[in-house]
Amino acid sequence: MNFLTRMKIAVSDRRWRRKLGKTFKTMKSVGRNVHLCPGYKITSPHNVTIGDNTWAGNNLLIRAEGGVTIGSGVVLSSNVEIWTSNHNYDSEDLKTIPYDTRMKLKHVTIGDNVWVGTRVLFVPGVTVGEGAVIGMGSVVTKDVPPYAVVGGNPAKVIKYRDKDRYEQLKAEGRIYLDDQYDYDRSSLRKREWRRPPKDGDAGKP
Repeated sequence: MNFLTRMKIAVSDRRWRRKLGKTFKTMKSVGRNVHLCPGYKITSPHNVTIGDNTWAGNNLLIRAEGGVTIGSGVVLSSNVEIWTSNHNYDSEDLKTIPYDTRMKLKHVTIGDNVWVGTRVLFVPGVTVGEGAVIGMGSVVTKDVPPYAVVGGNPAKVIKYRDKDRYEQLKAEGRIYLDDQYDYDRSSLRKREWRRPPKDGDAGKP
């Protein structure tokens, strides 16, 4: 990668970090090395907590009226939706149909080091355990156990990860986002932005 390309990326990164910084200031808590790709929409951001080393792909939707906690080391693929509110449609004192003006709010928690595939939807009130993997297109309607690999609509357990290997890597601090990126500095991989420019890079097209 030549010097000019690196500079263009640096300028673009600075602009995006400025935008993200404004968003993060509206949240309850945000850790280090957190990156949201373009197209995100977050309502009631003051109810959102995000840990360290977490990344979300394009078009993340978080409806956080009921509260959302996202742990550290989490990877959310593109077009993920997290819902914490639902219309009141089934109470004894229902006022109108199909639902009335009241909303039911339930907190959603996504544990540490969870990988969420593209187009996954979380319904209000679910908790995803540490180290779980959620397959693409899943609809998570119930709690997901730690280390479980789930998929489908509704999402069901397919298998479990190797817990011993997981715990070993965790103890060694081998967290993917922390290992590969420092989004507080650059969107390039660490090995790319740490590499000093070679002689003549500045003159390359």
